[in-house]
Amino acid sequence: MTSNLLRLCFACALTGLFGGSARAQEATPPPAQPATQPTSAPAVPEQAAKREVVVPPEVKAQLSASGKRHLKIKAEEKINDGLGKPPKDLDRSTPMKSWSAFLAACAAKKWERAAHGINLEKVAKADRKPVGVATATKICALLNKTSQLSAKGLDDTTVGPMIESQPTNYVVTAHFDIGKKLPGELWLRHTHDKTTKEDVWLLTQRTVSYIGPWHRLLVQGEKERAAVPMINTGLGKIPPAFELSSPQAAARTFSKLARERNYEQAAYLLDLRRFKKAEQKERGEKLARRLSMVLSRLEPGYAERLSDDPDGVPERGVPDDEEVLLSPKAGKRSFSVRLILYPRLDAEPVWVFSPGTVGSINALYESFGPGWAGDYLPPIMFSIEVFNVQLWQWIGIILGLLVAYIFGYLASFFSRKLLLRAAKLTKWEWDDELVEATRGPMRLLLAAVGFVIVVGVLSLHPGAQQMALGGVKLVAIIAAGWFFARALDVAADAGLEFFRERGDEVGMAMVPVARKIFKPILWALILIVALQNIGLNVAGLIAGLGIGGLALAMASKTTVENMLGGITIAFDRPFKVGDFVKVGDITGSVEEVGLRSTRVRTLDRTVVTVPNGQMADSKIENYTRRDRIRLVFKIGVQYDSSLDQLKYIIDEIKRAVLRDEKMVHEGFRVRFVGFGDSSLDIEVYCYINTTDYNEFTAVREKLYLEVAKIVAGAGAEFAFPSRTVYNGKASDADSKKAKFAAQEVELRLAAGELTIPEIPESVREKLQKPS
Repeated sequence: MTSNLLRLCFACALTGLFGGSARAQEATPPPAQPATQPTSAPAVPEQAAKREVVVPPEVKAQLSASGKRHLKIKAEEKINDGLGKPPKDLDRSTPMKSWSAFLAACAAKKWERAAHGINLEKVAKADRKPVGVATATKICALLNKTSQLSAKGLDDTTVGPMIESQPTNYVVTAHFDIGKKLPGELWLRHTHDKTTKEDVWLLTQRTVSYIGPWHRLLVQGEKERAAVPMINTGLGKIPPAFELSSPQAAARTFSKLARERNYEQAAYLLDLRRFKKAEQKERGEKLARRLSMVLSRLEPGYAERLSDDPDGVPERGVPDDEEVLLSPKAGKRSFSVRLILYPRLDAEPVWVFSPGTVGSINALYESFGPGWAGDYLPPIMFSIEVFNVQLWQWIGIILGLLVAYIFGYLASFFSRKLLLRAAKLTKWEWDDELVEATRGPMRLLLAAVGFVIVVGVLSLHPGAQQMALGGVKLVAIIAAGWFFARALDVAADAGLEFFRERGDEVGMAMVPVARKIFKPILWALILIVALQNIGLNVAGLIAGLGIGGLALAMASKTTVENMLGGITIAFDRPFKVGDFVKVGDITGSVEEVGLRSTRVRTLDRTVVTVPNGQMADSKIENYTRRDRIRLVFKIGVQYDSSLDQLKYIIDEIKRAVLRDEKMVHEGFRVRFVGFGDSSLDIEVYCYINTTDYNEFTAVREKLYLEVAKIVAGAGAEFAFPSRTVYNGKASDADSKKAKFAAQEVELRLAAGELTIPEIPESVREKLQKPS
């Protein structure tokens, strides 16, 4: 912006003091624009122009030396959005109050407060606060340097100065003599905020543009950059038809020439002075081609990012005579594509791409360009573009899909061969089946990997590349899901074989159920991951599914409970199909175990269906899993039996148990347990060594018959509830047997073979010997 003074002189020489400006409504001196541009001020009739207008001295003192009389009120959507709310006590309603507030902020060094008195419309929202503070600081330094720290004489009405009953809508608050025909001026402009409906007076945007060079010239004492007759001597003068008066105009001109494939002319917009004169034409054409490809790829319509202000817009950390177009990053490396303003002798200053940008074009092209294709393919390959994908890239995508499929087929074929060899070395069979299950998924996954390599070679536009990689990622997710689904089938088959070998019918019944449960869950998870990776917001979907699932769970609470009960039975295995069980008051054989219920065949040959939820919560008695069957019974003999008869009966029953091989000989008991109402009670407690109930009843029957024989042989009788009335001497019908029993007890007692109270070991060994 150090060339602004040359711009002013050139415009003055061509158009005179009242030369127009395409941005006159920005409240700038007209000579700051090319003379060929039309003025935006209202047209003045010829008769009115000849009539001399009398301007009061107090009003004339507030107007520009350019003679500008009227401007429109500047309307903005929201004034200085991003700068923060202005202080409540800041009054900007009139020229005098606004300028007084600005000067007071300067005196107090409250730069942020002073920034609220400047129009920062053209400054990026994120930079408005730092740029506003920097601009306010420079303005205050200029005012101090030139001793213009008074608001005296400024209008103190909301409408401002009036000429011929019309408001001027601007005032000049300070003049800077920079040794040229036209002085520098600070303008306050009447501005309307559409959002707050507030009318304020602010320093114009042109003030922001000019303040940098003014500060360097007047405060820092720097010299103005020397004008050059020609930027690129190897190319010659810039064609007059090129519109390079602002950063945006220069970028539009470059974009237009690039679309026309006129890179020879586009090279004029590059600062090629780093190259020798003889190299500038060849290198310039190639660099212009590469730069246009990079810009089109990174930011289509990139020209609209720049300002249309001939002096550019201040940016944080950027010199006043430069403006940043893009700041792309490639890994850890950062680039800055900039335009720079060059003053020229006997011509308007122009904006071209800066030397630093030209020096980084090749590096930019390596990071963001189409690579070899951009340098060698014919222009038609780049002129046709659909969805930000050029013709040569569409051809590359089609060929790339074919190459990726062939790569996936071959790579998966050889990979499976190696995996199968490794699987053959193990003793398991499921790993061989797992390798076979990778056939389709591995082919698809490796094809996706191959296409990623193709995408990298094609140098797609970032948007198209993101979409292509998103598609590849989706295919990879589907391939992974496909493999996991097949692996689930392999695991189910292995589990089924495992339970079959163990003879576990419940486990075998649960494997298909588990497969049906887990497969939909697996595909649901894969679907969610896929939707998330293609950019869809699945959080709302999951929340909706959660609410719907909650409602479904509430409605099907019993069904879910029974399903969980079935899973519990499958893993806990309290019984299997064919077992004889007792669940609550239900006794029978288990015929079928399902996901929801279990069917039991009762002793009455009826089938009872028990919900698995109830089954899992109930006490289950499994008779089939007994290793032996207990036998407990009592016998009662009459009270007229002698003690020797009683001892004989007990002894003989014990001997009968020991003689029977089906009886468990350890831990059985035969005891005289009490005096009943009409009998002397003997209890037999023993186990029969069988789990077959039919066999158990046969052994029990044999024992019962033996006991009956023993009682009869002892000369005793079984008692039964009765009442005996004695009229004479008791019967001695069994006296002989009773004597025999008494003698036998005495003999056994003398020989140490009586089994009362415990069985002697000699008797146990003698009776347990096989016959």
